[in-house]
Amino acid sequence: MVSKVDQAKQIIIEANAAFVDEEFQKALSKFTEAIALDGNNSEYYSKRSHCHYQTENYTDSIADAKKAIELDQNNAKAYFRKGMAAFSLDEFETAKAAFTKAQELAPSSQNKTWIRKCIAELEDEKDHDGESSDDVQTAPEPTPVSSAKQSVDGPPPLELDEEPKKPQSTAPQTATVHSHSQTTAQVPVQSQSTAKPPEPAAKPPAPNTSINNNPRHEWYQTNTHVFVSLFVKNVKKDDAKIAIKEKNVEIEIKLPATNSELQMNFDLLDKIIPQESSYSILSTKIEFKLKKSRDAKWSSLEDVGGQVQAWDTVVDNKKDKGLQYPSSSKHGAKNWDTVAGTEPDDKLEGDAALNKLFQDIYKGATDDQRRAMQKSFQESGGTVLSTNWDEVGKGEVKGQPPKGMDMKQWKDL
Repeated sequence: MVSKVDQAKQIIIEANAAFVDEEFQKALSKFTEAIALDGNNSEYYSKRSHCHYQTENYTDSIADAKKAIELDQNNAKAYFRKGMAAFSLDEFETAKAAFTKAQELAPSSQNKTWIRKCIAELEDEKDHDGESSDDVQTAPEPTPVSSAKQSVDGPPPLELDEEPKKPQSTAPQTATVHSHSQTTAQVPVQSQSTAKPPEPAAKPPAPNTSINNNPRHEWYQTNTHVFVSLFVKNVKKDDAKIAIKEKNVEIEIKLPATNSELQMNFDLLDKIIPQESSYSILSTKIEFKLKKSRDAKWSSLEDVGGQVQAWDTVVDNKKDKGLQYPSSSKHGAKNWDTVAGTEPDDKLEGDAALNKLFQDIYKGATDDQRRAMQKSFQESGGTVLSTNWDEVGKGEVKGQPPKGMDMKQWKDL
């Protein structure tokens, strides 16, 4: 009789195949089924965390990553998955801590890149906080007299222990600063000869007024999709009117707090498929997932005279500006190649290189070839990768370690 653990292993193979085919809901169901049979396997939770991330369910992605870490505190991939999900939720401190732990367990240039991304975002947040606090203006209080602001043309305000230096004629402005008697309360705050009339309070925007200072947005792409994040907080679904069209995205958002309306229009660089595109309204932002009409690399999000290139086009490194995330931030777009300190021609190493090779072969394989690849790789402990199902399907695939090394099973250690 086949044990539950062995059943789970077979289901994981099916889940991995569905994940590679981008059938994420099917993969999610299979991962859940495997976990039900073997709930003590940290790797299974880590894989399901990645699947949740691909379906933009970041909260559950973090939960599965935490469970994987609980089962195996040395699971570097689980820390990495936790960092990815936390970064997507703008929890940059949490993401940075997770990526740092992943780097301690399994050093890689990928971890370093994400750590620097977190640092850049945290510094950006500090800059925004500082700028916003400098812009705050406090309205002058009518009483007491000591809190009144003087005209720009008049003398500087007195400190609490300072005596007036002006003649008696200017007493209405500064005299009896320390007094709290009834007489003082009746003294005018400013002299009519020197004080400027108070400026009228700024009126709130009229209903449906268009706001021009558009919020920050960032984007990135794969060969099949474009992902855009528009950073607008606390938007209700009923207050948002969004239209995804073949060549543009139209956005209208009512802002009850300011009695105004935000209007944005992205004129996209290339055509998309509206029927296969979607958006999600979150507490801190609105995320768009736009399906490209062709496998191509966009040089920019919007149509500003850029070009669309084939995804496999080789770019001259001397002219390549690196992977950028265009943004409406006042600090400008971030060049992650510069932030991360990596070069455009960095090569994948270790597991990342092996996974890339596996994916490239798998993408162009037939169904029988894919089955052969999965079975041979799983049963041989990663030492055999065959596409010949006629041979692989006959029985268990034995491991073939490199010359001078012995093959051992984990269960024998």
